[in-house]
Amino acid sequence: MTYRILLTSFLFGLVIMSCQKTSTSETETTIGNFKTPETIPLQFTDPESFEWEIITSDTLTTPVTYALNLDDVPSKPFELNTFKPLKSPMKEYDLDWDNFPTEKLKFDAVPFTVTKAKIKKPTITKMKPPSVLENTTVNLLQLSQNEGLDSNNTTSFLETEDGALWIGSWESPLLRYDGENAFSYDYSGVVNMTFDKQGKLWVLNSKNSLIWVLDFKNDIEYTISTNLQTDEISGTIVICDHIGTIYMATENRGLYKMDPEMTSLQVLANEGSDLAISVFEDSNYNLWISFKVHIAVINEQRTEIKKLVGNTDYELNGFSLHTIEDQSGNLWMFQYHEGNDYPHLLKLSLRAQTIQVLDDENILEDRAFVMVEDQQGKLWIFGEKGISVLNKEATAYKTIELTSEPSWIRQPFKRKDGSLWFPTRDKGVIIANDFTLKTEYFDKSRGLINDQVWEIEESTNGEIWLGTAGGINIINPKKKSIIALSHDMLHDTEFKNTIGEIIEISKDKYLISAGLGFSIIDRQENTLTKYASNPESPIYFSGYAAVNAHTLLLTSRIGLFLYDIKNNILKKSLLNIDYKKNIRQLTGEVVYADDILWIPSHNGLIKVNIKTNTISYLTEEQGLCENDGTVAVLSKGGELWVATKNGIAILNLEDNTLTNLKEENGLVPPVIFGLTDNEDTMYIASLNGLIAIDKSTAKTSSKGFYNFNSGLGFKGNDYLQGSPTFLKNGQFWAGVTKNESKFNLLIIDEAPQPEPNISSALITNMFVMDEAPGFDTQTSNDSLNIQASSYASRTEMKWDAITFPYAMPEGLVLSNNQNMLRFGYASGDLFNRNQLSYRYLLEGEDDDWSYDEGTKKSKNYYNLKPGAYTFKVATRNSNKEWSVPAALKFQIAPPWWQTWWAYIIFGLTIVLLLRGYIIFRAQKLKRENKILEERVISRTNQLKNKIDQLNATQSQLIQSEKMASLGELTAGIAHEIQNPLNFVNNFSEVSNELIDEMNEELDKGDIEEAKAISADIKQNLEKINHHGKRADGIVKGMLQHSRSSSVEKEPTDINRLADEYLRLAYHGLRAKDKSFNANLETDFDESIGKINVIPQDIGRVILNLFTNAFYVVDEKSSDANALKNNYKPTVSVSTKKLKNKVVIQVKDNGNGIPKHIIDKIFQPFFTTKPTGKGTGLGLSMSYDIIKAHEGELKVETKEGQGTTFIIELPNE
Repeated sequence: MTYRILLTSFLFGLVIMSCQKTSTSETETTIGNFKTPETIPLQFTDPESFEWEIITSDTLTTPVTYALNLDDVPSKPFELNTFKPLKSPMKEYDLDWDNFPTEKLKFDAVPFTVTKAKIKKPTITKMKPPSVLENTTVNLLQLSQNEGLDSNNTTSFLETEDGALWIGSWESPLLRYDGENAFSYDYSGVVNMTFDKQGKLWVLNSKNSLIWVLDFKNDIEYTISTNLQTDEISGTIVICDHIGTIYMATENRGLYKMDPEMTSLQVLANEGSDLAISVFEDSNYNLWISFKVHIAVINEQRTEIKKLVGNTDYELNGFSLHTIEDQSGNLWMFQYHEGNDYPHLLKLSLRAQTIQVLDDENILEDRAFVMVEDQQGKLWIFGEKGISVLNKEATAYKTIELTSEPSWIRQPFKRKDGSLWFPTRDKGVIIANDFTLKTEYFDKSRGLINDQVWEIEESTNGEIWLGTAGGINIINPKKKSIIALSHDMLHDTEFKNTIGEIIEISKDKYLISAGLGFSIIDRQENTLTKYASNPESPIYFSGYAAVNAHTLLLTSRIGLFLYDIKNNILKKSLLNIDYKKNIRQLTGEVVYADDILWIPSHNGLIKVNIKTNTISYLTEEQGLCENDGTVAVLSKGGELWVATKNGIAILNLEDNTLTNLKEENGLVPPVIFGLTDNEDTMYIASLNGLIAIDKSTAKTSSKGFYNFNSGLGFKGNDYLQGSPTFLKNGQFWAGVTKNESKFNLLIIDEAPQPEPNISSALITNMFVMDEAPGFDTQTSNDSLNIQASSYASRTEMKWDAITFPYAMPEGLVLSNNQNMLRFGYASGDLFNRNQLSYRYLLEGEDDDWSYDEGTKKSKNYYNLKPGAYTFKVATRNSNKEWSVPAALKFQIAPPWWQTWWAYIIFGLTIVLLLRGYIIFRAQKLKRENKILEERVISRTNQLKNKIDQLNATQSQLIQSEKMASLGELTAGIAHEIQNPLNFVNNFSEVSNELIDEMNEELDKGDIEEAKAISADIKQNLEKINHHGKRADGIVKGMLQHSRSSSVEKEPTDINRLADEYLRLAYHGLRAKDKSFNANLETDFDESIGKINVIPQDIGRVILNLFTNAFYVVDEKSSDANALKNNYKPTVSVSTKKLKNKVVIQVKDNGNGIPKHIIDKIFQPFFTTKPTGKGTGLGLSMSYDIIKAHEGELKVETKEGQGTTFIIELPNE
């Protein structure tokens, strides 16, 4: 048993020492999330009435009407760059697959050498995010020397499992780019790359050596060179097939193959195979090789080669620079024929046995070389002039012009996220994403009258009106034409104001803002009418709303106006308020609906009821996020959205609620100049991009909102106020600018949707005791290679391996004095990097995550205790979803005296010492045990005698308590018996006198009188008998009270029992103290009748309660304070019949029971009376009696006011 105790204690100690702090999981924490928007009641100021004042006619000039027939205005062609049908369908021919010549595959061995070395250490360059590619009309990004590339001459890509990119270059070193950094490895002249099945990187180069193989897992570089004494080998493509064999196409040596173990190198020896341009493996594991004179296919088994020559309908007699397979299993390749200026694009279907051809008769009027298929199945074709994109059905196309000079795009690449990466000869890397084919930019060079587009209005007939800084453009999509209305044509020759407002107030009638007034173009009347204010008292109107075809509401910097166009009457609102503080400077875009005009102003949102001529305000004082408003929009759901210079206010006019979206809620930036509603999303035009807000979650989300900006290739982040508009066909049009230096009209084919891609986090470094450890070898045991000068080696750190490329350790163990750490991290995101944020956690130390907006380094962790730790970091990009955390596990070893083996030694030492001590003690205890047994027997006998004595004493005490209660009754009994005895004596004397009188009457012979006297005597005798029985009952009751309890219950009148003992107790106390007096109150429920109880036991209980009650009221009556307050001692008893029980309450108005002893009063021998005045068994005995009757005895008390004892007895 002792050993078990020792072992359990030892193991428990180990468990306690091994426990570490638990941390909040990444899914539980809210650290880094934005604040959830708060919704508050919507409350405007009280409405104030106003009147309209007619402005004198000298304030206005007479409207002037000019002839303007828009149909006579010269037009120019204007067409969006959408997909257009091919000039003619692709030509289709039969494919004579089975008739192509086939021969056995022949390979010759090639002598080669393999040299091994350590992989060259990279230099690390901090990369800038991709920039917007200029001089294009679509969204494209660029990664060039300006962003950190060593050269703009790039050749190929390869994507790693974690999303990083290998970038090959003709002139500069091989790069590994992860979005944050570029790792530059000194392997230049890279033509193409592939991974083998073991993850080694095979790099085909243009040097004398054929290929490099880089094994980053083992830090080994293999250089494979042929031993041929000929010109250098010109490689083009390297691939790894489905079984792991490496194939290399070379333009001057044919097709090479090599096993992944690098033990055999062979070259294809079939006739005509000496000049290989490309090699590709399809989904059926066929190898497609383009030779200089023909295309060939090697079967899956690698036993035969088929030459695609001599096809009947369409002769395949050229070569292909590039071959790909589409999502449907079709093979696409370029075939060059001698004498043809342009290649033919072939689509081969082995399933249908057909060839389809796209040539210069369709669209291919360019020297195309390479292609790539995007995620939607569209084919991107790259040539000298630009990019042609063929739709998935190969029936339509569109073109993208990159620059005026050819970029010579090589080997385009599709990443896992769907973005397309194009290596170029002179522009570095060009990146296309989902917006490239959906966006288009226009300026003066493409037909606009001015680059600055401030207003876009789609008319009912489908025309698109553009208000610019140079006039108006009207685009007719049906006619694919555009016309321009200059300031001169608009008769605005003096001020040449920007057209900031165009409203179709009725069919073919348009209101045009024009500085000192406005104009109306009436297409039916072919007129332009100018409405202007007097230049001597000018009014600059900033907001317009049409009440009807003839009435306008106008806002300006000096107030609100109502204009009757037909009668040329201008009215101004008169308000009994300070204009400077309220309705002054009404410069925002207004909303008019249901007789209400909503005006965002510099001093809050103004609500004008045109029907009732009242005005009220919503300002910061009423909860508005910012007084300086810019735009108001009534959403399709009926909510009013108000943009300000510090957030957005959402007014639910039905529920009367207000929700503010600010920077703290994820609205970044919070300065807003445009709102446009589209289905379930409200699009916010900010100073730094277009923000999409899901209306269903806007008021409850804590994730923030997606921002479409230059990180996705958008050329202008600043949207011109009032311009963002969705057309009926779903297109998004807006005027945009970049730093107010370059303006464009942006058109997006459809409403932009947030990207679903989630960011990835990288742990890039760690610092131990403010030192970079320098984990330069795969394991800490690699003593030959580890740098002797590194901190890791000097301090004898231990690790199992390092991860590529940041050389972070796996299985790291630090010594106990290496307990100050800091970590660095980054994101693998390539887009919108300016919106990245991070949160991190050190499990084992931190309780919750810490938020980092972009420093990319953790806090310093000091004095870490020995134990296991995991550093985790997650990142969040523009889609506002947190990534899966990157993790680094490590341990801090304890000092030797806290190690497990030290604890075992300590434990064994303690066990051995205890063992010796136990043996010694056991011998001693055996000797003392016999003595102890004898003492135990003796003490047991003594204890038994004591227990017997104690039981006898307790019985005597209980009997004494009974007798004490009986003694208390003696005086009462004497009083109660005295009354009937007095009656007996009195009636006896009277009877004697009556007998004498009766004898006298008998002597007189008056028999009638004698009989009457005898009747009186009889009545007296009956009363004597009654009072005798009453005395007999009292005596019997007392005898019964003094006897031992009976075990049998009998029907008992509880009311009578309680009344009798109340009076006995009272008279008993009165007999002892004549000065004592008390009010007795009874309230008996006569419906109770008799219940089955043991009467003498219940009587003892009631008597005890009455005695205690009289004692406490008598005690209180002697208190001086009580006498001053006219205290009257009162004891009451009441009975009540409930559903299945009878309740007896004994109440006094004494001092009550103190709280600190209330729980003790039913304990045996506990008493509050002075020594000698109580045994402490009364209430204890009463409690036991009631419990024996299956009832309850409870107490309720209030100090200074009294106590109530409650008896509850079952009444079945």
